[in-house]
Amino acid sequence: MRILACGAHPDDVEIACGGTLALAAAEGHETAILDLTRGEMGSNGDPELRRAEAAAAGHILGVGERYQAALPDGGLNARDMNQRRSVVEWLRKLAPELLIIPARENRHPDHDQAHLLLREGVFLAGLAHFEADGAPSRPRVVYETMERRLFRPDFVVDVGAVREKKEASLRAYASQFIRRDGQAATLINDPAFLEAIRARDRYFGELAGCDYAEPFRAVELLRIESVSALLPGERKLSDE
Repeated sequence: MRILACGAHPDDVEIACGGTLALAAAEGHETAILDLTRGEMGSNGDPELRRAEAAAAGHILGVGERYQAALPDGGLNARDMNQRRSVVEWLRKLAPELLIIPARENRHPDHDQAHLLLREGVFLAGLAHFEADGAPSRPRVVYETMERRLFRPDFVVDVGAVREKKEASLRAYASQFIRRDGQAATLINDPAFLEAIRARDRYFGELAGCDYAEPFRAVELLRIESVSALLPGERKLSDE
């Protein structure tokens, strides 16, 4: 299965679904990440450093390929036809069967616009008469990841077995998540930030009866074709 996870900036995908990608790669699926921007507006680091960090993080997760669309950081705009065309061309080129995108209503405006660009891009990529390079195609399924805004997920992925890989991939972004002398103090390099990501995954894991889990929401109604797929994994036994 070809899986593509997309984010507005380098490190967004690792935060939201790094464990799921590590699990997919370990199971032998074809995995890739598309960062829509280079992260050039970030308070710390620069595009070259962030590209190197992203490559290291992807390697830790076992992701096969990583790409940058080089759209403007701080300027993602779903109404910009050139940006829409770029997203369509990337989707046609990579032709994922399963696409992972950010949910809407996030703190960073780029994340909202990334959601809209990708949702609309999925539709436009399948139109034969939409003028963009590549053969028309659409993913079979699209899932949304959770960021700072909570929602009731349609399902969670048990990532307990790859938790260390996810956390190592986040630490690879030293310019973003580690506060050092001379760096600007930001929300994400506060030591509490990575702990909050861990706590979120721990919370949804507890709800699902496992140690850690990443939450997802399906864009379209899911169809189950095998009744055996309705049976979940074994839940962790309570001590009570």
